[in-house]
Amino acid sequence: MRIILIYIILVLFLSSCSRPLEDKQLKEGKDNLEIVLEGVVTPKIEMNILAPISGEISGVNIQNGMNIKKSQKIINYSLVDVQLKIQKIKFKLKQKKRYLNNIKSSMDNTILHNNKERLKNIFYLKTIGAASKLEVENAQNNYIQSMRQQNELDSRISLLASDIELLEYDLKNENNIYKKYTIKSPIDGFVTELNVIKGQMVNINDKLGKIININKVIVKAGLASGLLQYVQKEQEVEIKFLTTPRKIVKSKVTRIVPIIDPKFGRMVVEIELDNKDMVLQPNTKALVTIKVSKEKKILISQNFETRKNKLMVKSDN
Repeated sequence: MRIILIYIILVLFLSSCSRPLEDKQLKEGKDNLEIVLEGVVTPKIEMNILAPISGEISGVNIQNGMNIKKSQKIINYSLVDVQLKIQKIKFKLKQKKRYLNNIKSSMDNTILHNNKERLKNIFYLKTIGAASKLEVENAQNNYIQSMRQQNELDSRISLLASDIELLEYDLKNENNIYKKYTIKSPIDGFVTELNVIKGQMVNINDKLGKIININKVIVKAGLASGLLQYVQKEQEVEIKFLTTPRKIVKSKVTRIVPIIDPKFGRMVVEIELDNKDMVLQPNTKALVTIKVSKEKKILISQNFETRKNKLMVKSDN
């Protein structure tokens, strides 16, 4: 007898568990129908504090629960390495520019010009028999030598200019990195999930904490896909928050996300609320009741039937 009783209880339990989610979320009142969803409070704005670069943390100016402002300095890196790199690059850059200026100031095209003109004159004199073959060869050699010297100087100038360009790029890059050695808050809000301390080595994109702003919050409630057609944006809702004391708010649907959310395992209805008094904290549980219009009630009745004062999905059999 005891075994039979346990079996009956188990069958009843399993049958209730196997009810479609739509059955559980749809409630029939005396005069209307309601969709009742389980929800949770989430901050409207939240951002992770990510390490912008790899390096050693030299100072943490915040702690969990602290209220901070946008652009406030919150975490510092050790500056020793980057400052040393910048100094080395500046020293090399100064040297290269000095060499370049010296070469340019020492360049004199007069010799090249004179040798070119002399070669022209010798060639002319040779044509009229006034210059020897040896004189022509000497003039050619002098011109070629001056051309080689000029080409060497031009090549050195080109190499120095290229080196200077690369060093200036490196300096700009290091200065940009230097700016990242102080992490600033991207938003106003409260610090949470802080997990970094002074002296800690971090890698780029490591999560160091989170900042949340709960002046406005979003209530996210999971919706069974079969009920999507009965819910729309701006539809009136009543939200009961599991706070102490209980808080009840009337509002409207802000957004419907018609794809399965990994956290809820179903579609999501969102309601945005003001929260200046900070009563609604992240992860606060809530029951969201959506009133169904008469037109939708008729539509629902075509797909659901009442059994023992409970709405059930109509069977195909």
